[in-house]
Amino acid sequence: MRDRMKLRLQIRFVALSAGALIILQSMIVVLSISRTCQQMSIKADRLIKLTDTEPDSPEVQDLRYFRVLYYNDGRNIETDLSHTSLVTRTSALEYAKKVSKSKADRGYINNYRYLVHRAKNSIRITFLSRSVSIEAFHNNSRTLIFVSGVGIIVMTVILAAISGAVTAPLIKNHHRQKEFITSASHELKTPLTVISADAQLLESEIGRNEWLSDIIKQTTLMTEMTHRLVYLARIEEQDGHNIVRIDFPISDVAEDTAESYRSVAISCGKCFETDFQKGLSYHGDEKAVRELMTVLLDNAFKYSTESGKITARLTSEGHSVRFTVENSVEQIRQDQLDSLTERFYRKDTSDKVKGFGIGLSIAKVVAEVHKGGLTVELPDENTIRISAVLK
Repeated sequence: MRDRMKLRLQIRFVALSAGALIILQSMIVVLSISRTCQQMSIKADRLIKLTDTEPDSPEVQDLRYFRVLYYNDGRNIETDLSHTSLVTRTSALEYAKKVSKSKADRGYINNYRYLVHRAKNSIRITFLSRSVSIEAFHNNSRTLIFVSGVGIIVMTVILAAISGAVTAPLIKNHHRQKEFITSASHELKTPLTVISADAQLLESEIGRNEWLSDIIKQTTLMTEMTHRLVYLARIEEQDGHNIVRIDFPISDVAEDTAESYRSVAISCGKCFETDFQKGLSYHGDEKAVRELMTVLLDNAFKYSTESGKITARLTSEGHSVRFTVENSVEQIRQDQLDSLTERFYRKDTSDKVKGFGIGLSIAKVVAEVHKGGLTVELPDENTIRISAVLK
């Protein structure tokens, strides 16, 4: 189990780190390419303007460009092809037609940068050949993307190599925490049993009194809590690989579990309804699944409103099964939902609701070791729904 957890943490560490690196590197590449493209366009626009203002400039001498002039009457069109031999008048007019349709004042068409000058009675479009610059831009962009990709791969390999050292302290601490919980729980069993037995013996000799009753009550609660902590630690250690899986009728298990709560519903004045799909079988740990169902139903009866409604459902979803419990609630916020499955968290800490805040943690772990999960949601402001998916 320890090796599997270490592998999962390593994979998660490498995936998150590599993802962050990819995002950062992508931003750098995109910004760099955008900046280069912008500078290339600015330079091309400046050269086009030089062909008008300083046609004898040394920068203009080796340029290849042509112009198309439209007059507003739409009948006269002039072309100036004296600075290039690569374009015919027909091609020049075709380029100009495409630019006119686009209605843009500047941009690229094929390997030409164009700039539109609008006068009172005419429109002049200048096309400047930038094939060399565009080819260099594409080559540099491909090189930058390739180098960035290689860098990401190299860094991912390095992260994978060091991930073991990074996650080792976390695994060690987690393992020590589980060992402590299991050991402490086992060590508490004997003194709690002795205290409870001595208190009951003393009570039989001197009679019932407030202090002895309180001692017996608290030792009983602590004994139950240690049992649940040991169960939680054990089911976590199994991690879905060492649990005893058998084929069992999960529909019958759900009916049997729910049946014990019908008398509770009557005594509490609550409406308890079930909707279990018949004939469902499941391959898993029957004892753990029964514990999960008990936890969800127990939680619903504890925290549902007075005279509230509780509904339990069992349905199949492909190769999975879903056990869902809904109950009416009051005064619960959306931001509290994630905390409900945390250990020792209790929404109601008053004495009127008994419990340790471990139940939903157990249900969550049972669902996870069966390759599923536990979800908590609020269908509406007065209803909470807890679903366990078992795969």
